[in-house]
Amino acid sequence: MLKKFASYYKPHKKLFILDMVSAFLIAVIDLIFPMVTREFTRDIIPNGKMRELYIITGALVVLFIIRAILNYIVDYWGHVVGARMEANMRKDLFSHIQTLPFSYFDKVKTGNLMSRIVNDLREISELAHHGPEDLFLSIIMLIGSFILMFTINIPLTLIVFTFIPVMLFFAFKKRNKMNHAFRTVKKKIANVNSQLQDSLSGIRVAKSFANEEYEMYKFEIGNREFKDSREFAFKSMAEFFTGMNFLINMLNLVVISVGGIFITNDTMNFSDLLAFLLFINFFMQPIRRLTQFTQQFQDGMTGFERFLQILEVKPDIVDEAETVLKGIDLDIAHGKTFA
Repeated sequence: MLKKFASYYKPHKKLFILDMVSAFLIAVIDLIFPMVTREFTRDIIPNGKMRELYIITGALVVLFIIRAILNYIVDYWGHVVGARMEANMRKDLFSHIQTLPFSYFDKVKTGNLMSRIVNDLREISELAHHGPEDLFLSIIMLIGSFILMFTINIPLTLIVFTFIPVMLFFAFKKRNKMNHAFRTVKKKIANVNSQLQDSLSGIRVAKSFANEEYEMYKFEIGNREFKDSREFAFKSMAEFFTGMNFLINMLNLVVISVGGIFITNDTMNFSDLLAFLLFINFFMQPIRRLTQFTQQFQDGMTGFERFLQILEVKPDIVDEAETVLKGIDLDIAHGKTFA
């Protein structure tokens, strides 16, 4: 399934590479900033090195302009890659649906098919763009942050990184619960779409037989299930974000407290502590990206699996595609009929 998914990148390979290179350079620039800030507060500002201050400030302005351009590339062209892949998949899916027999449409509701063609492929598009980018950026940021923080203060780095397994465990556990809840929401909205399609397409018959109350009753059941599933999904989402914010605040508190002790003991200076706080802010992003990637991967792969399920349905009648006529040359006069 992954091999089939990856094949849709092939027509857009150049744009995809551009997106990934841009994401890598953004990560590098983000990692440079805390180290430059450390140098500013440790040496350049205290010693009044104004020439170095102006040069480095100018260099940072250039870097941030480059970062803005790279960010534009990732946000625009990265999404374009996903949108084009989604369009290709939708074309393949719609073309295949045209070949399926009537018996297939008797078994599968129109609303369900519409949900697969529109909603599922939108999830796949998000995975196609954000998935590789989030995974790649997360690895670069975590490894890069660890190496640079290690050069500043080893004990505090080890303390900081002991938090990461706890945060990842909590994040994946709660994110899985949230993913399951939102997958249920997708199924419920597909049922609502299907029931709505049936009701609207048969509304003349329903009104002719004064059947409005029964149609309303059927719709209300699906609508209530959809509402309940969304409420549970929002509860799971609130648990996830509340817990993550609490852990991040606790990590910042630990860094400030332990860093304060190290500064008092002359094993660390204020510039190092400031750099650590900036790094923490930066490497929280990869943790969020990793947990977000799990949701995107599950949602996208679930949608892609449903996409493949339709493509794997074989039509009852398959053209042999043999050459039937060859070398035929006819002159047909106006008004004549030939068989």
